Amino acid sequence: MLLFKRNKILLIVLLFVEIAFAQQFPSTNFSTIDGLSNNSVYSIYKDSRGVLWVGTANGLSAIQNGSAKNYFTSDGLAHNSCWAIIEDANHNMWFGSHGGGLTFYDGQNFVVINQKNGLIHDKIRRLFIHNNLLYVGTEFGVSVLDIKTHRIIFSKKIVGCRSLFQVMDFVEINSKIYFGTFNDGFWRIDLGTKSIKLINHKQPDIFSLHKKDDSLFICRGDGIDKAISKISIKDYLADKDSNINFGSSIFWNFATDKRGVTYLAANAINFATGGIFKTVNNKIINLNNEFGVETSEVWSLYYDSQTDNLYVGTNNKGLYKIDLKEQIKYYPASFYKKTKLNVVSLENKQNQNLILHDDGLLFLKGEKITKEITKSMFCDFMRNWLRRNDVYLNFDQNVNLNEKRLKDLELKDVQVINSVIWVNSTIGLFGINNEGLIKIYYPFSVSAFGFINSNKIIYQIAYGKFYKSDDYKDNKGFEIYELTDENTPRDVFSILPLNGKHYMFSSSGGLYTFQNDKPYSYCFNKIWNEKELVQAKINNKKELVIANSFGDVFIIDVSKGFKIIKKIDRKQLIGNSISFLECYKDCLFIGTEKGLNVYKNGTVRLIDKEQGLVAKTFTSSNINGTVLTMGTQDGYYDFDFKNYISTKNIPRKIKITGIEVNFEAINQKRFKWFGYDSNRIRLPYNENTISIAFEPQNAQYPNKLEYRYRVIGLTNSNWSKWTKDKNVNLTYLPNGNYKIRLETKDLFSGAISSNDILKIQITPPFWKTWWFLLGSFVFICIGLYVIYRNRIRTIKNQERAKAEVQKRLAETKMEALQSQMNPHFIFNAMNSIQNYIIDNNTDDALMYMGEFSKIIRQTLNNSSAQRIALSNEIEYLQSYIKLENMRFKNQVEFELIIDEELDLFETEIPPMLIQPFIENVFVHAFDSHSVNPKLILWFKQRDNYLFCEIIDNGKGMMSGGLNKLHASKGIDLAKERIALFQEDNENPISISSNPNEGTTVVLKLQN
Repeated sequence: MLLFKRNKILLIVLLFVEIAFAQQFPSTNFSTIDGLSNNSVYSIYKDSRGVLWVGTANGLSAIQNGSAKNYFTSDGLAHNSCWAIIEDANHNMWFGSHGGGLTFYDGQNFVVINQKNGLIHDKIRRLFIHNNLLYVGTEFGVSVLDIKTHRIIFSKKIVGCRSLFQVMDFVEINSKIYFGTFNDGFWRIDLGTKSIKLINHKQPDIFSLHKKDDSLFICRGDGIDKAISKISIKDYLADKDSNINFGSSIFWNFATDKRGVTYLAANAINFATGGIFKTVNNKIINLNNEFGVETSEVWSLYYDSQTDNLYVGTNNKGLYKIDLKEQIKYYPASFYKKTKLNVVSLENKQNQNLILHDDGLLFLKGEKITKEITKSMFCDFMRNWLRRNDVYLNFDQNVNLNEKRLKDLELKDVQVINSVIWVNSTIGLFGINNEGLIKIYYPFSVSAFGFINSNKIIYQIAYGKFYKSDDYKDNKGFEIYELTDENTPRDVFSILPLNGKHYMFSSSGGLYTFQNDKPYSYCFNKIWNEKELVQAKINNKKELVIANSFGDVFIIDVSKGFKIIKKIDRKQLIGNSISFLECYKDCLFIGTEKGLNVYKNGTVRLIDKEQGLVAKTFTSSNINGTVLTMGTQDGYYDFDFKNYISTKNIPRKIKITGIEVNFEAINQKRFKWFGYDSNRIRLPYNENTISIAFEPQNAQYPNKLEYRYRVIGLTNSNWSKWTKDKNVNLTYLPNGNYKIRLETKDLFSGAISSNDILKIQITPPFWKTWWFLLGSFVFICIGLYVIYRNRIRTIKNQERAKAEVQKRLAETKMEALQSQMNPHFIFNAMNSIQNYIIDNNTDDALMYMGEFSKIIRQTLNNSSAQRIALSNEIEYLQSYIKLENMRFKNQVEFELIIDEELDLFETEIPPMLIQPFIENVFVHAFDSHSVNPKLILWFKQRDNYLFCEIIDNGKGMMSGGLNKLHASKGIDLAKERIALFQEDNENPISISSNPNEGTTVVLKLQN
């Protein structure tokens, strides 16, 4: 018993010694806190869709991108304890439970196959698929199921030595299927004869099997150094025993990665020797510390060759994902058997990596220390050198031999200049040769230095002045540049030579140059105003790459003056403070508190703890070839970025995992394999608040994905902000056709991919549909047309009737007026004849009556006409004037004036319109006392009006008489006639008269 305890302690010590200096791999733990159904993980499988299935003691979890969906018996599982998972050639899933039988899942429905369906037993431990057949290992034997028909074609139940026949694992050898049992040895299944055959019974206890190349690994128990037997397949099938044994735990599962490394899941029964292991030269090495697995109860393994991840299932801590790619290797202090390793500066010289840390300088080849110069060795060399060269103590900025100062020695920087390794410290500048021996010392306590040539040096004293020495080797030619000169550098942290100049970078004064023994300030001379610089490098194009304290990075061309080629704004980078800066071709490596930013052609990629870069406080950096070394306060990281920067961008596929409409999930039958089964959805107008959940497919680092979306087809739809939220929320979407365009930005690869994830059709209400609108439009048009036709018909009928009435009224009134005028004229004519008879003037009476009869005939002819030619009217008027003039014994001189442009035959006027005004002339204008009476009748055309002027030189009248004239019946009748035919003719008759000067009447008629 004592020997056993000693062996056990020795084993544990050896294990810890083996892992004490191991690297650490990036790992992620997923437990019930993160959504796992239970922390006891019995089985793991990643299917062809990228879904990670995890069988636990209480439920089945389907994990995508860190999110779990859990299934239980209430969802259709045969049992909540899931011990085995596998995928068939049709990409359907099979789950073996320990108590409920087998469950088939086609992406939508669960189907249970158990003892009622012919299964040998419901407690299943292992599943295995070969040639479209499913082999089911149970506690009391094995069953074989035809995957196409779901029929059990073979079952064999055996009661073994412990009243069990528990199948523990399957293995395929030369297209034949074998299985190992708990107590009853190793068997082969023969479907041809419907039988099983015992192949090896040398060591009957078998917990697990693993085939690698031409060998078998067989776990037999947890005996010290005898848990695993390794034997060639040929010998084992020949019933031989193994002579290679190692391991001291029970190993329940194996997995081999693409590098050929085999991993083992261990959980001992009798001893606490479990954990995650790997085999190396027939030995096992514990990887718990290296993988960050915080339990010794490891049960299941699964290796994903696509992502190079190892999944580790435990009995009490849930699931671990281990990234095996080793893109980033971490070397903590313990790797070099040190208690601390605060890296100050990094450099490389030929095949050696130089690591300057708080306590000294390490020379490395590969991962091994070949030489080390401790802090005390630097101090001893300085003491001895100063004793031999005490002349250097005379210069005021040199260090002095002060033990307290030596005790507080700080190593600041390491550089390789002219094949010499220079180490800068608070006690001076040390020069080291290739063999790692200190050969040079100068007591210059500097914050930055640069060699102009082999004898000339410039340097900045920490928090002090700036110096130049033309012969620093002999402590001569020193020159101090006073800080009162604004061109003098101050707080310089780095000096770099470029194009014959030395560029100096200050944390408070910005950029300086030193040329021809003169410093020059870019800030003071207003060339560049940036003052607070923190990092500076020179890229392969001989350009300055400078970072300021605010997080901006500038690329500056100084070959021909000063020109900023590019400014990388702090908003483009992930992180606020820049702790290091390195250049490689067209890439920039920028360290911040968030991790490593890799900038190339405007794209920023991020590497952080997901890839194994856990530390966020970087102290230094260096690039050697394609390896970036990043120093921290406890060790350093090596990142070989060769494959990383040449990685091809693969478009990201997106799957819709959920849709809610008006805050209710749509029919789950529309989903298969956690994804919506269509790329479109059609919804009515009142179901227009939509929430869409999505997941990227096979995302290796889902935490580095960011998303934004826009709605194509929606007016003024802009891109949403970048976010990690995997939901699209649309509220009150108007009717129409839309596409949801999603952009995915991968911060690991730098790729931005675009996907149209869903087409949405919101149907309008029936009153907005095209057929309803078209029908309504047609109906309205027809109605309006009918109304229009009826209205037009009514209006036409009304207008026609009105016109007829008006016409008849006008004709009747005209006839009435003419009938009124004719008697009036006849009365005047008869009165004239009467006067001739009274005067016994028979001849004149007869002639008058002749003219009168002629006028009567013309009057009768014209009285029935609405309008007559002006020529007829003039002829009529001439006859009338002649008749009337006879009463005045032809004393009235008559003059007729007609404008030449007036067409007498085409121009028409109402008949007998002018006659009353001629009559007034003879009745009222002249009497027996009138001298040279004269009547003028003047017709003229002006624009669209015919003007007729009746002018006499009679006795005229006063205004009172004029009013009487206006009121005469003949004139009123004339006005009324004109108004009937020319309603818009304003002031058609105007009369002007003065006593003894005559009267003028003007008629205005529209043509």
